[in-house]
Amino acid sequence: MADFLFMTGKPAIRRNWRTWVEVDLGAVRKNARAAQQCLHTDQPGIVAVVKADGYGLGMVPVARAVQDVVRAFAVANVSEAMALREGGITSPVYVLGPALPWERTALVEGAGFCPSVSDVAEARAYARTAEAAGRKLSVHVVVDTGMGRMGALPAMAAEVVWEVAASRWLELDSVASHFPSADTDRHFTVEQEQGFRHLIQSLQEAGLPLERTQIANSAGLTAYTRRGGPELARAGLILYGVSPVEECRKLLSPVASWFTRITQVRTLPPGWGVSYGRTYVTSGPTRVGTLAVGYADGYPRQLSGQGAQVLIGGRRCPVLGRVTMDQLMVDVSALPVDSTVPGTEAVLFGCQGEGEITVDELAAWSGTISWDILTGLGPRVHRVYLPAPAQEAGNVEG
Repeated sequence: MADFLFMTGKPAIRRNWRTWVEVDLGAVRKNARAAQQCLHTDQPGIVAVVKADGYGLGMVPVARAVQDVVRAFAVANVSEAMALREGGITSPVYVLGPALPWERTALVEGAGFCPSVSDVAEARAYARTAEAAGRKLSVHVVVDTGMGRMGALPAMAAEVVWEVAASRWLELDSVASHFPSADTDRHFTVEQEQGFRHLIQSLQEAGLPLERTQIANSAGLTAYTRRGGPELARAGLILYGVSPVEECRKLLSPVASWFTRITQVRTLPPGWGVSYGRTYVTSGPTRVGTLAVGYADGYPRQLSGQGAQVLIGGRRCPVLGRVTMDQLMVDVSALPVDSTVPGTEAVLFGCQGEGEITVDELAAWSGTISWDILTGLGPRVHRVYLPAPAQEAGNVEG
């Protein structure tokens, strides 16, 4: 398991780890506040998405850092919801994914969990579970307005909403949907939201006392003007300092940097192959540094041969050949010999000196998305937390 360590600031001498990620919780708080500003209201409306272990950066530490800034949290399933409670988080928790039948009891009995409902049968199943437990359950009804993943189709949405509203044991928290392409297709997104608003208006005109809606994700929150008022917005990627759209890059503070170390440096002769398959062969004498990280740690094998780089001494060094399970090789020929001794730090993403490699760059080299890079960080990668100003330093168990 990865270690979780809080530090009072940037340590002068780090632990002797082979690879680690530093997470600036103060930056996470700044990003949560920036997300709230996009709603154009003082009423808290941000649902902080901390599923997949806080996008790989630590669900509980991230949640603790922003719990006084956001309205609620969102997770994928009941086990993540329970982990938040075990971590001392008392805020409401939206469970975004459908529950398996045997998970419903835990959602009903868990304090402040708000599961999703997609159809009438699911609503009735939750009502029966709530009745058996003798406690009322808040749920959010999901409408599929174009995502194609879950939720009631628009023609059936009113029936599901009214089923919840009429139930003695269920309480309608909100009606929700999701943007599938807010970062790539503006025309579709605008039409999608217009259809969702029309549905909400028709429900309200029919007498439904609907207080809240939620549809915007990070891209929808930052690239499209929000309505304000009782709207909720799910802030995921932007919470972690990565922008899904150009419009919000200037709003965000960098959150995470991923480090590893040089384990050895050798000068290879001309015509020497580097790594499996000999996909890279030296054209002349080449100083090659081996780094203590590989695809088992989450550094994607797919970026092999794609022009990937790392930072050493603030300068970019090309990745050579294929990424292996536990190690990768880089060209350090342009660096001074005394700056590449074993133990020297290398940055896989983040800042070092005047240099920076972003998560977006790493994703582009890999042919994937930033979400995939962050959530792919492996358990051998230690998580280190630089606390927000209001937080106390000290060790916490992970």
